[in-house]
Formats: sequence, structure tokens, C-alpha cells
Amino acid sequence: MFMKVFIIFPKDSEALFNKKSTRTFGGASVQLYNIAKELSNYKNIKIYSIIPDYKQIEFDDYEQFNLIKVYKEGDSNLVKLFKFTKYCITLKPDIIIQRGLTTESCILAFFCWVVRIKFIFMFAHDVEVLGLRQSDSSRVWLFGLLLNFAYKLIVQNIYQKQVLLEKFKKESQIFYNSFEIKHQNKKKLNKKKEILWIARCDKWKQPELFIDLANRNNKMHFIMICPPNRDLDYYTQIKQKAMKLSNCEFIEFVPYERVWEYFQHAYLFVNTSVHEGFPHTFIQAFMCSVPVLSLCVNPDDILMKYNCGIYCNGDFEFLNLQLNKLLNDREYYNKLSTNAANYVQKYHDIKKNLHKLIYLLNGDIYI
Repeated sequence: MFMKVFIIFPKDSEALFNKKSTRTFGGASVQLYNIAKELSNYKNIKIYSIIPDYKQIEFDDYEQFNLIKVYKEGDSNLVKLFKFTKYCITLKPDIIIQRGLTTESCILAFFCWVVRIKFIFMFAHDVEVLGLRQSDSSRVWLFGLLLNFAYKLIVQNIYQKQVLLEKFKKESQIFYNSFEIKHQNKKKLNKKKEILWIARCDKWKQPELFIDLANRNNKMHFIMICPPNRDLDYYTQIKQKAMKLSNCEFIEFVPYERVWEYFQHAYLFVNTSVHEGFPHTFIQAFMCSVPVLSLCVNPDDILMKYNCGIYCNGDFEFLNLQLNKLLNDREYYNKLSTNAANYVQKYHDIKKNLHKLIYLLNGDIYI
């Protein structure tokens, strides 16, 4: 059986398709990129990557993506739907995949139900299963359309699955964030053990806590990759505060293909977010045998269950203590490092996980 699949990318995905772009992008874009790239290897699946009308396209994997520029970023929801409908009529997709909750997600779910296209929605954050936007936790009032008319709901972790079932009586399927798992040749660590933090400058990611951590440990080297988001005043405050510290290197933006260099040099990866879904940065760290030190986020209890990092249950003082323990106890560190590499190979290999997704899309597809 042959399938046509539309994958709709978030509008802020430009930097994945243009090496020269320094525009901030998120985990939803990365995961859809990985899925589209891997699905292109299946002879019975035709992928169409739906993107905004970006002015320039230049990236290494171009031949594996069938890019279609459907709408302008400033278009209203009604205009987007009209333009999108034209492509649906022309190309007749069997399945549409979209990730990250927006009003458009809800409208699209209903549209697909009407025209008999299977709509697969993938939640990108824990707050989304409550019908809230990731960006500001505001309510998406048409959330009910998504729940009632999507063909399949895909979640990142057990918490999200339980919320949908208990609060809304809706079944969902877990699909772990996935990457092409390669043997990342971990380079020799610098004499200054690098403590890494990577995230957009959102208040709920609490970048100021990483700066405080650097301030308390002025003999260690901290690297902060922190691209701006909508609140530029907050971003300026964070940047100025970080740059006052001689041991904190502040980097505004790193292209996606170069971020691996920072993980390969890192000794530890630190996450200070209040909440997440399943951070793809956790997986990237594990791929480079780097343990994760997390303040509040521990999806499916993986850090403790698989002993591949440390969960601090919101206790900043404990986080600081564990940072120093991992720096001074090499045997303990090596154990976490080995476990991290083993865990990611078992659970986050896109070649393995994509078989599960294909079955969800259409159980009788031949591979």
C-alpha cells in the first residue's frame, strides 16, 4: 500500500532549512525534521514537508525533503486553511502529521475529519494535554475539536497519556522523541569541565538559575546557549547578567548541525525548566554520554529509573550539591555516563521507533 503523508512544520523552523538563518526553533521542529527525514527512506511512503514561504532554502538534507511552501507566516488562520485546502485537493494526502498545540491544530483536526484525511496530532509539551499553549499557558478554546476529531493523539510520556485519559477520557499512544543514533565520538574533555545549558529564553525555562549556579561555582566553566524568544526585555536582562560572569560563556545562537560539538565537549547538561514535555536536549546529551542534572523535569522518571542523571525535585540547593558531587566523584560520574548512552540507544533510536509510528499511521503498510 502506498501512502502520501503531509508533515506540517511550525512556522519557526526556518533555521533547520536555511543554514544562514539564526532564528530560534524548538523541539517540535527538530522532531518533525527527524521523522520526515527517516520516513523518506521508505519506498511506500511519499513525504511532503509543509513549510511557510521562507525566502531562502539551504541545508544538507535537501534531497530527502519534498518541501512545499504553502503559506506566508503573516497569513490569518482562514487564509492558511484556504491555501492548505488547495494543496490537499491537488495532492490528496492520506495522512497529515502536526506537532504542537495551536488554534490551527484544532481547526485542522475538524477539517481532516470532514474530508476524510487521517490527522495525527503530536503533543509537544506537558501543558498542552490540558488544552494550554506552550508559549504562555493560555487556553486554546477549540481544544475539544482536536480531541474529538483527530485520528490519533500521540504523546511524549506517561504523564501526558494519563492526563488525556483521566481528564478527557481520550486514548493516546506514546512515541518517544527520537534521533538517528550514531556513535558520537566523545572528544577529549577540556581541562575546564564544561557545564552546558541550552534552551530558548523563556521565563518558564528559568535561565537565571543557571546563571546563579555559575555564580556560586566560579572555578567551573559554564556555557549557556540561549537564543531570544518573544520577550526581548527579559532576554536582555538574562544576557547582561550572564556576561558579567567571567566563568559563564553566553552564546546567542548555534546552528542545529553544530550543537553536537557542544554536547561532545560537555561534562554535564543542566536543565532548569519548571516543566517540559520530553526535552530533546536530554536525548542529545545522552547520545554523547553526558549525564543530565535536572531541577524540575524528569519525564517518566527516566533519570532515576535508568540512573542516567539526577533529578532534584525543584530543590536548587540540592542541584548545586549534586553538581559538585559529579565533578568530584569520577566513578559515580562514569556510571551515569555509561547508563545514559545505553538508555538512549534502547529507547530513542528513530529507526526502531518509526516502525511503531508507521503502524499507528496505517497498520497494513508494507516496509
